Amino acid sequence: MNIAIIGGGSVGLLLAARLCLAGSKVQVITRTRQQADELTKHGLLLHSLQGEQKRIHIQAVSMEGDLPKADLYVLAVKQTSLTEVLPVLRKIDPSARVLAVQNGMGHDDHLKEVLALNQIYFGVHAEGARRHSYTEVEHTGRGIWQVGSIIGQAQESLPVDPVIEAFLSVGEVAGLTIKYVFDIHGVMWRKLMANAVINPLTTLFEIPNGALLESSDTVTLMKRLFVEAKEVASLHGQKIDESTWQEIVQICRNTSRNYSSMLQDLLNCRPLEIEAINGYIVKQGRERNIATPHQEAVYKATLLKAGLMAQRG
Repeated sequence: MNIAIIGGGSVGLLLAARLCLAGSKVQVITRTRQQADELTKHGLLLHSLQGEQKRIHIQAVSMEGDLPKADLYVLAVKQTSLTEVLPVLRKIDPSARVLAVQNGMGHDDHLKEVLALNQIYFGVHAEGARRHSYTEVEHTGRGIWQVGSIIGQAQESLPVDPVIEAFLSVGEVAGLTIKYVFDIHGVMWRKLMANAVINPLTTLFEIPNGALLESSDTVTLMKRLFVEAKEVASLHGQKIDESTWQEIVQICRNTSRNYSSMLQDLLNCRPLEIEAINGYIVKQGRERNIATPHQEAVYKATLLKAGLMAQRG
């Protein structure tokens, strides 16, 4: 199958590298011509979990004009860049499928504007990745990939789409721990819960994930953010319990030395996905008359910090 990965950030480059090493036909579609040219000229340098370095020849083009033909488009741009991609997604072949791997929520509404429902799939992963440059990415942590249709549990009686089934197969060959799930929306909500607790606090305090557990004060803040997000999630039919809290704590332990994607964006002066994470929870709370004071506080504080850092350059 032909796979096109839209986005040359940490997740897109890591996935491209692993699929290429397994023999898959992959093309990276970057936002800038400069990155596409550098990837084509120099290849992609992968730092593996084992500390090895591998230079991978990779095909890359910039996001100008129509997208190259593919069976599957992995949408790996940030939420903040999604609107730039929508016009070209509108033109893809109806037989193609799109796998969106964004953090946060709300992107489903954008995708439904330009794609048929049977084309839209979501991917939720726990892989750790860090991009060092346009042509260099580090694999910092292994995690599970979960894939499912926007139609969700309504599709449970239907066979898995052949394009998605083929991607699951090539993913396994590439060493991904990957599975198909029918309740992808539940998985997305649990990922949102983790991001809404971990990301803003690590960003505000500029600490790795594991440091959140080293102070009773930060653990208390985490728990308050969790409880508010849980109340909002429950009105969306999500059953969030103590096990979800324990999952978040375990994520901090498993990725103790990792910097959250939001903190990496802040330190590299990139736009933050705060609107699609804590901002989404605050907005949903307001619409349903649920108070989320701690979520709103970290949301506003993170926006303020990002603005101040941008002014300083």
